[in-house]
Amino acid sequence: MNIVEKYKELDKLIHKNEDEKIEEVFREILEEAINIINEKFQKNEFLDVTNPVDKAVIRAMFEYMLELWAEGAVDEAKQLGYDMLYLVKDEKLKEMFSMFVIGMLEGLSVDKFFEKYVDANKTYENDFFVDFNDEIDALIIKHKKQFQEEYSKDAK
Repeated sequence: MNIVEKYKELDKLIHKNEDEKIEEVFREILEEAINIINEKFQKNEFLDVTNPVDKAVIRAMFEYMLELWAEGAVDEAKQLGYDMLYLVKDEKLKEMFSMFVIGMLEGLSVDKFFEKYVDANKTYENDFFVDFNDEIDALIIKHKKQFQEEYSKDAK
């Protein structure tokens, strides 16, 4: 079963509230996503949201980043966000990952960030939150230098 099929299975399990099985399938999805990322990296390729497999990989990494953030592993979540900026080809997704990293730099919880800055009623490609309200501009200005320093440090 490929990653796209595993996500279909996961979505069904979520509706049934089968927590143990959800965790198991999500771990399988993450393992496959990491393998695909490693293959892309070796081939010097990017993740393309128009490709169903790549889209599933991006979704897995986005969901994992949010999970890490929610569990308090902010540095790991932030690093994953920076890594995804290198891996995705889509500008909207690059901006999305950037905005979520900025929320982490502000020290907000993932819930508070969604509540205050994200328009959760709109999604991009059915899975990604790329619409932010204008209040986020103040955070961008406040954390621009730190973001650039950490992002460029990561590039070295």
